[in-house]
Amino acid sequence: MLSKKNKTRIIVAGFVSLYVIIGTITICSVYPKDFLYGEWSIYACLLTFPVSFISFAYRFAEADNLLPVFVIQFIVLIISLFIVDLIVKQFIKKKQ
Repeated sequence: MLSKKNKTRIIVAGFVSLYVIIGTITICSVYPKDFLYGEWSIYACLLTFPVSFISFAYRFAEADNLLPVFVIQFIVLIISLFIVDLIVKQFIKKKQ
């Protein structure tokens, strides 16, 4: 059985992963020739800018190749999970 601390960390990791996935889908939908292109991509890009600004810059420079965008977003996901996990651990430690 998972403890409450581990359950909290897993839930937060799920939210961070979802946020980065939304950012990835947004970056892959920025250009008019993209499959999911629409007006929503501008708003989603602004919403997910903290985790997608490097990918956005790459996509702005090189619009055709998407593989580096996925690699960049995977690295951002790992870094984001690490940072948020450290913050959650400190928060749980203070709370006890």
